[in-house]
This record gives sequence, C-alpha cells and structure tokens, in this order.
Amino acid sequence: MTVSLEDTPYSGRDRQYVSQFSQDILVLGVHKAGVLADPDGSSVNVTIRNESTDDIVANEVPAVRESTGLYNHTLNSSQTSQPGYYTVGWSFAIDSIAQYTETYIEVGAVAPEYDMLVPGMKAVVDSVWIRFADTYDSPESGPNLMTYFQTYFGRARLSQLLKIALGRLNTMAQPYMTYSLDQGGKLFPLDQWGPLLETALYIETLKHLIRSYVEQPMFVGGQITRLDRRDYMDRWQSVMQSEEEMFQNQLSVFKIAHIGLGRPRVLASGGVYGRYGPTRIVGSVAARPRYWARWY
Repeated sequence: MTVSLEDTPYSGRDRQYVSQFSQDILVLGVHKAGVLADPDGSSVNVTIRNESTDDIVANEVPAVRESTGLYNHTLNSSQTSQPGYYTVGWSFAIDSIAQYTETYIEVGAVAPEYDMLVPGMKAVVDSVWIRFADTYDSPESGPNLMTYFQTYFGRARLSQLLKIALGRLNTMAQPYMTYSLDQGGKLFPLDQWGPLLETALYIETLKHLIRSYVEQPMFVGGQITRLDRRDYMDRWQSVMQSEEEMFQNQLSVFKIAHIGLGRPRVLASGGVYGRYGPTRIVGSVAARPRYWARWY
C-alpha cells in the first residue's frame, strides 16, 4: 500500500509511538490459521519509509526471530532522527506465496521522561494519551495545545504528570504509601491497581489542560475574527468533575485494601503474659500481669 503525498500525514491511523533518537523495538506476529507460525525459511524483511519525504530509512533489513512466529526489528538512532510519521513494511512468504503487511509508527520529540519509564508505566501513559486522540481541534488530533510552538504537550508531559498522579495516590488519604514509578523503589502494582493509576493520570492531565486554557486573551476593539477558546477551561472542568466522582470510589477501595482490615490479627492465650493474665483487680487492664499475692 502506498500513501500519497496528497494524503494527510497522520491519515487517522493508530501508531506505535517512538521518541526521537530512541531505539525501540518493533514486533510482528506471523499467523497461520490463527496460530503463530514461522514463514518460509523463517525469514522476514523490514522496510521503513518516511511518509512526509518518501525517504527509505531501512530497506529490506532482516528481522530477528524471537520465537515461533514472532519477529522484531530494533530501531537505531539514525532511523528515528527525524520526527514524523513512518510506514513499516514487513515482507515474507508463506507456502511459497509472497506476503506483505504494514504497521505504522510516530517518531515524536525527545521524551526522556517517557523513555525512562518501565514498559508497564509507558502503557499507562499511552492509555491516557488515546483518551485525547480523537479531539479534533488540532491538525493531527489531540488537544489544541499541540498547535502552539511554545507548548510541549506530549508523552513527555504526561510522563511528568504521572509522577504527580502517583504522589497524590500515595499521600492524599490514609494509609500513607511509598509506591514508585520504577524499580528503584516499591513499584506500583499495575497488575492489581493499574486502572486506578490511569484514572489518576487522566485527571491530572485534565487539570493541566484547565490550567493551560486559563491564559487565553480576549481581543477588545477592532474588527478581528478569531476562534476564542477561553471557555475550553470550563468545558474541561465539567469533564474532570465527572471523572473525579468515579475516581473517589476507586480511591476508597484502593486505600481500604491497604489498611489491612480484611486480615485481622489477634493474640491468643493472654498475650505476652500467657495464661497468667489478666488480673481481676478493679480498674485493671488486660495487659497487666497477675501478682501472686493475697489481697484483703
């Protein structure tokens, strides 16, 4: 399939995001009758084309076989040096019949905060990113902030907001927790509470949009026609209010689960004093030992 230059660069496709100069891994799964299987000769070649310039940055490069039916290509910094949209062509043969398929990537601006995240945390950022993917007030989808040269709204910004979101989860209610975004600390349990972290990041992103839309000037006087986006702040606020209501329910379940009320612990046989306590003296407490004396 050929993408003509008359088409819009984005073309409405879902794409794997790759930071500029990064060395991400592209993976293709080959199936036969719905089951992973190797193509003829266990051979898959990769071609990568810049959709805007039509330049070929990788031409029939052999892919690496990971396991049965799974093949990958590791991008190098020269292939990701130019931000833009790319078509990745995979060619192989099955039962002596030539096959070809395409996947698509977006090379974005340098995003060290995103690149340093563990794969699970990157998935959280990407999950929140797609919630804004179909907002259409920018040429390539996403919030209108992406159209201004002095703003840098992207996955790097969401990765920074992710740290803030996790800080809120750790400290906004009892019990206090010390979860981290990476292996340097106690990694947040994504398998169990990933949806909660996604919601927290989504709300932090909405707050960021609200703050950003505060600075919208109003032209006074003159014959000027423009798109006034100041009320975007109010619109995003209404979205955030409904999201925060659901978030509070999630947060309550999260915090209660960490209090440990579902795992009670008791001391049997009188506690530290064994079967000799407590005493029957009026006003005594259960932890007071029994004294071996007669009282009058």
